[in-house]
Amino acid sequence: MGLAVVVLLFVASMQAATPADSAIFTAFKQADTALKHFALLQRTDVTEDLELVIAIGTSKAIQFDQSYPAWWNQDEKIGMFLQEKARPARVYSLGTTSGVDECTARIERATASDAVVSCNAEKIGHYTNRKWVYDVRAKKLLGQFSYHPFPMYRVFPNGSGAVFLGSDRKGLVAVGFTPGRDPEFRVLSNAESAKWFRRVAVAEGTEATDRVLYMQPEPFRPLHFGPSGSFRLTSREGPVPVLAIEETSRNKVRRYPLPQSTYDEFAAARPKVKEGYGRALARIEEQIGPWKLEDDKLWFGKSFYDGELWTGVGGFGYFSTTDRTYHLFTPPEIAGWSVSAIDLEAEAVWMALVASGEYGGASGGLLRFDRQTESLRRFELPDIAVQFIQAGGKLLAATDFGIAVIERDLVRRYFVDRTTDGRLRVVPAVR
Repeated sequence: MGLAVVVLLFVASMQAATPADSAIFTAFKQADTALKHFALLQRTDVTEDLELVIAIGTSKAIQFDQSYPAWWNQDEKIGMFLQEKARPARVYSLGTTSGVDECTARIERATASDAVVSCNAEKIGHYTNRKWVYDVRAKKLLGQFSYHPFPMYRVFPNGSGAVFLGSDRKGLVAVGFTPGRDPEFRVLSNAESAKWFRRVAVAEGTEATDRVLYMQPEPFRPLHFGPSGSFRLTSREGPVPVLAIEETSRNKVRRYPLPQSTYDEFAAARPKVKEGYGRALARIEEQIGPWKLEDDKLWFGKSFYDGELWTGVGGFGYFSTTDRTYHLFTPPEIAGWSVSAIDLEAEAVWMALVASGEYGGASGGLLRFDRQTESLRRFELPDIAVQFIQAGGKLLAATDFGIAVIERDLVRRYFVDRTTDGRLRVVPAVR
């Protein structure tokens, strides 16, 4: 269980509290007498003598299933404290703050100077990040504020590096990745960003009385592939655009629809889900999702809406122009997931997984498929990856929270942080 994921059981945490934890809970209660139940979220060394301790408190005895993130709403408060290592009874409060309705919390940053907690909406998207800035030597809070996160929507190659484009709904930001540079990520200046901003379309809207900026999805362009470009990946218009493969030969068009899972295949692959989807009610509709061309093969991941009786079975594979056949893989590891991004290497296929339902999207992490052994390995990633790029010998992903870097079997996360004077910078997340 990762420290970055706020997964806890209030009652068990209280019963198993160490003397050091109990001292934190006592200080928390002194800071807010309405709170009665507490749990520790994270400890971080900030000096030789002090630890930064982050805890959560509530006025009601709430018990969470350990597999589910904790709610952080108006009835719960997160508290920041400094605690002496040698004398844990000495605790210094840096402040507390309530969450908002329907929010789950994740500790994204905890350092000797500042801490950031993200707040994820129940149905879709992110609320504002909460930030604490403090002086550990003075044991004093310097400030506390909120800012909108910067999801990264697009990534472009740039020499041996890459440029990521994101938005906080107020403006655009460009983040450059330069391999070997220290640091490798940096927010580009306005002058450097201008040419990259011109490569994306934006639209304006309103949210309540506020002006909101939306980065538009990349427009679909038909893809010609195979011998003499006789095969084509097209998008059929409708309420939801549907990708289709066609072949044109002698002025005749032959279509190759994606094979759909039968109800029996769905029931066998997802036995827990099928209980709410009777044979007569389930509407299985699977689509060609993100794709990548490799010679005569069009690799892709399947996608499907999973809610309101619409469903499907996750999978991936390729369409071969040589035998005009779909070659699909549907291992158990992907059965309940759509693919949100795909990338090809000589040895492997990488995929990002997402559950797309009526409550928005939820990340299923990353999946690596070994093309020789056909074995699978899953990597944890709490964010939804929307696009991959290979740069500097690493696999990078634009995500709905920032950037992920996959290198030597490790996944590291980065995000755009805002300083007290309004500057933007790229910082590593806790994990």
